[in-house]
Amino acid sequence: MKKIIVLLSVLFLTLGLAMPVWAQNDKAQQPETKVQLTEAQKKELADIHEDILENKLELIDKHVEFGIITKEKGDMIKAKIQEKAKKMRENGYMSGACKHKDHKDHEMRGEGSQ
Repeated sequence: MKKIIVLLSVLFLTLGLAMPVWAQNDKAQQPETKVQLTEAQKKELADIHEDILENKLELIDKHVEFGIITKEKGDMIKAKIQEKAKKMRENGYMSGACKHKDHKDHEMRGEGSQ
């Protein structure tokens, strides 16, 4: 009985460790698609992103007002949020703000291959 339990444990462990590798391979085989947005789509995304930006900044202000975070920390967080929003604007509101320089989609977003 102990042998069966050990064998099943080893089997499940082996499969459990192999699953992430299989999942990664499935992702790697998916073809990249380059999306061209219309001006109307870009405007719609811009409007939504700007609304989200305003709400995030307002939320940080409320956290400062209620004493949840300090004004200095609030200012730092707001600066980071605004920097990310600036990059989103520059990239035409295309998602995928990956910071890894070896990914292929950086060329699509104008970061170039380095």
